Amino acid sequence: MLVDLDDIKKQLRLEVDYTEEDDYLTLIGEAAEAKTETYLKRSLYALNETIPDSDPDGMHLTKDIRLGLLFLIAHFYENRSTVSEVEMSEMPLTYTWLVGPHRFFRQ
Repeated sequence: MLVDLDDIKKQLRLEVDYTEEDDYLTLIGEAAEAKTETYLKRSLYALNETIPDSDPDGMHLTKDIRLGLLFLIAHFYENRSTVSEVEMSEMPLTYTWLVGPHRFFRQ
């Protein structure tokens, strides 16, 4: 996972030693990463990873994409279903604004 569990907990304002939901937090972290790669139509790599020659569209995780991942994770954590009695929640506009410029379109 490109964003570590401690950073996810900081984003959610959870204590680092709170471990009751670690499996769930890991799941939504992995889901946010997968959603972002699908949205961007490109693979993401940690800064210390080498992008393989076989992945010409791959890119390193940028600060704005990392922040977008954290916002999306917070959205998933706080909105555990797609429909509530109060309102429906879509993907946050902040996420699209941060991540969207890196989206790849084949010509």
